[in-house]
Amino acid sequence: MQIFILNGGYGKRVKEFSFNKPKCLINFKKKPFIYYQLKLLKKKGIKKIYLCLGYKSGDIIKYLKKNPRLSENVNTIIENKKLNTGGALLNAQKYMNNYFFVTFGDSYLDVNYKKIFNYFKKKKYSSLITVIKKNKIDYHEPNLLIKNNKIIAYKKQKNFNFIDYGLMVFKKNVFFGKSVKKIPLDKIIKNLIKKDDICFIKINKKFNEIGSKYGIENFKKFINK
Repeated sequence: MQIFILNGGYGKRVKEFSFNKPKCLINFKKKPFIYYQLKLLKKKGIKKIYLCLGYKSGDIIKYLKKNPRLSENVNTIIENKKLNTGGALLNAQKYMNNYFFVTFGDSYLDVNYKKIFNYFKKKKYSSLITVIKKNKIDYHEPNLLIKNNKIIAYKKQKNFNFIDYGLMVFKKNVFFGKSVKKIPLDKIIKNLIKKDDICFIKINKKFNEIGSKYGIENFKKFINK
């Protein structure tokens, strides 16, 4: 299994914690978030990890070089210019296997990756998104409308019934052979919904993330348990 981690953003919502560092370098119990994320992914059986880097990529690379055991099988792909989340994946297409995971640099998702991966490979779709019911996460606005076992819409709206869990699977053809350009990943997902080329799998376990002040406080509690 292979995963691409989108880690190029500025982290504006958590500047008070990052002090102008990339979000993934925010410390928890004297170790940066990226330490916990990479350890988890390797434990879950991810064999190849690709970090799509933008903002202050040098700081992340410096940390990885200081920790060679942690950075084993971890590769970095650097944006020469700001590409947004979708563009970062277009920039990484030459490294892609036929199937691969995508997640974010502020997400800690303790799920069964192998089960999700095998479920997707049996489907006829080009992509999969993990989702959780909105009543499971009280501080995230829902952004998915699912009806009759089908994704209808993808945008933040209070009356929608699901939340994007932060983990996706794609077939290589979604990105391969296309020109590298600045484009958000949600635009690519919306296009896949229009073409009915995306499926979903429900997750019942709450996720951890550090992209918000509330998420950081929750992760602190989680790590201290």
